[in-house]
Order: sequence, then C-alpha cells, then structure tokens
Amino acid sequence: MAKKKNGFFTRLVEGPERSEDYARKTLPTSRWSLGWDLLTTNFGKLVKINLLTFLFVFPVFALLIFRTMLIEAQSANSSFSQNMGIGYPAVHPNIILGTAEQIDLNSNMIFFLILIVLSFYVSIGLAGGFYVLRNMVWTEGVFVASDFWSGVKKNYKNTLLSTLLFVFIAGLTILTINLCDVQIVIQSNLSWLFTIIKIFDYIALALFVCVYLYTLTVGVTYKLSLFGIIRNSLILGVGLLPINAFFIILGLAPFALLLFDVSNILFTLGAALIIFISLSIFMLVWTNYSQWTFDEFVNDFVPGAKKYRGIYKKNVESDKPEDFVYRKNTLSSRAVKPITDDDVVIETLPESYSRKDLERLLESKRKMIEDSDRYALEHSVDESAESAIDEFMSDSEPAKTETSVSKKQKPVKYKKKGK
Repeated sequence: MAKKKNGFFTRLVEGPERSEDYARKTLPTSRWSLGWDLLTTNFGKLVKINLLTFLFVFPVFALLIFRTMLIEAQSANSSFSQNMGIGYPAVHPNIILGTAEQIDLNSNMIFFLILIVLSFYVSIGLAGGFYVLRNMVWTEGVFVASDFWSGVKKNYKNTLLSTLLFVFIAGLTILTINLCDVQIVIQSNLSWLFTIIKIFDYIALALFVCVYLYTLTVGVTYKLSLFGIIRNSLILGVGLLPINAFFIILGLAPFALLLFDVSNILFTLGAALIIFISLSIFMLVWTNYSQWTFDEFVNDFVPGAKKYRGIYKKNVESDKPEDFVYRKNTLSSRAVKPITDDDVVIETLPESYSRKDLERLLESKRKMIEDSDRYALEHSVDESAESAIDEFMSDSEPAKTETSVSKKQKPVKYKKKGK
C-alpha cells in the first residue's frame, strides 16, 4: 500500500513520519551508545550510586592523605632537609644516602598494612556498586538502595577475597619498587639491575590492576568460585592488556583534576566530582566495557548466557533481534481433560465449616490434579488436539488430503508413453 505523502506545512507541523521500527532505531546499538545513553538519562541514579559507594570507599582517600602528610612530616624532620647554617651540625652526604627513599618505603608499608584492614569495609561499596551498574548496563529496572544491598549480600565474599589478594600483591610490588629505589642510591654500580626489576614490577602491577578490575565484574556476572573468577579474570586481563589500559585511563579521566596543586580550585572541583559522580563514571565505563568482552570472548562458551544484553542487535537475515528465540507454548501440546467429565467432584464448603470439611476440600483438589496429570500422560502421544488447535488458529484454509477429490475435478488419466 502506497504511503500518503503530506504537504510541506503538514510535515513541518507534525514532524517526520515514524516508521514501524522507529522504537528499535532509538535503542542503543553499541556499547558506546549505551554508555552515553546511561550517562545522560540516568545521571540522578549515578549520583546516588556514587554517594553510596563513596560512603564505603572514602577511608582509602583519607588514608592516601594521611600517607602524604606522613611523608612530608618525616621529610621535614630528616637531616637532608635541615638548614645547614649556624646552629645545625654538618652531616656527611654518605650518611643520608637513601633516606628519602627509605621514608617512602616505611610510609608505604604502614599504608598497605592499614589498607588490608580497611578492605573489609571498602569491599561493601565495591560489591554493591558494581552490581547496580551491571543491572543498569543490562537495562534492567534499578532500585539503587535495594539493588545495592542485594549486590552486597550476593558478592561480598568474592569481592573481599579478591580485594585482599590485590592489596597483598600490590603492596609487595610497590614495596619492592621502593626497595629498589633505596638500593639504586646506595649501590650505584648495580643501578641497572634494580632498574630492570622496577620495570618488571610496574608491568606486573599494571597487569594485576586489570585482573582485579575483571574480578569485580566477573564476580557480579557469573556464578563462579573464587578460583574460577581469578582464572578467567587473569586470561582477560593479560590477553586484552592494551584495550584494558585504554578503558582504565578513560574511566579515570574525571580523577585527573586531582593532579593539580591542593590550593588550586581545579583540585577542589576534582574532589567534589569524586564525592558525587567520578566513582560511578569509572564503574560505568569498566562495567560496560567488561560486558563487551564477555559478549565477544566468554558468553559463547557459557550455557544459557545471553549476549548483547542492553543493546539492540539486528539480524540481517530475519530482521529480528539476534537474542530473540521463538519457543512454542507447551500448553497447546498438553492434553487437557474435558471439563464436562464428572469422574472427580470438588467438595464445597458449607456456611459453617470445620477442619474436616477443609481436609475433604483439599483432598478433592488433590485428586483432581492427579486425575488431570494421569489424563495428560495417557494422551501424551495423541497429536490430534495439537493439530486441531494449529488448524483452527491458522489463517489459511486447511489443506486438502490426498484422498479428497472435488466433484467438478475429473481424475487425470496417464497414458503410457509409446516407443
């Protein structure tokens, strides 16, 4: 049927005509468009998620400030920072070699010991925050507070164990780097060896950061043991290192304002963003990216896993979403006993009934269910009901059997072909 073309002024007032698949075209068709859509349409929810998560993560930021103040205080009281004028004794340079590096080593040791204790509290915010963001990326209905605590109940154990493992390994790596700094100053002839060790430590730290972030998203997406979570996260973290590094840097972009001096107004703005939105943006970027990696490399090997959740994927051949699967209703193929059958009678309750009357009613219902199941089992091979329903529901006329011949139609006589 030809589509009616309206005039110029009509189109100007009414706007462009919307096709039948207009609603589908407005859906996100990629992870990039989905992330932008969630950021612009769910900004209020992202702020709530950030506030809830920050409530449990803020001790880490407080500990970082304490570490910085501790290093500054120890440096101010050290020999290398003292005024060498009147009243201060002269100190030989060899005595203070490596003092600044030793201060960093001691401060980081205290920092990671306290961080291990804080992991029990911080893991609450990480388990709840990543669970809510997973639901948002899947475009499911999200109730921030209830979903947050639901995520804590489901994923706290795995999140805590992963966090403790990460803090332990990251602490060893950073302390090794600090120790190498001390040895480079003291043993300058072996500086090349300790420099190589530092390079390997930095690479290992970057790899394990990726692995740890994957443990947070794998843990809220799949039902796996801790070993399975770490194993799969290790494969994804190492195998996709360049892409992982890109999205980590992208998610950390709002934190870049913290690189300015404390007295700068940009630093204050960055601190405010951390309280209200920065954490949610990072979790959104990483969760959305993780779901892409799961679709590409994991979900095909997981029975029952759904691909492309939250985005619209169009099948070129059928013009339908790829995740759409037609399943025939099993009720139409189940034999149902006729309601006119009087083999089973349902008891009725009188106006004033007793416990025995209730028991008779329940017993009659139980017999009815058993009788219906027995009838369905006896007629399970009978396909007449199913074919009758299919024929009745079909829009086309029922096909004629081979034995039915119209009265007006004459049978065709085949002649034997001569030589």
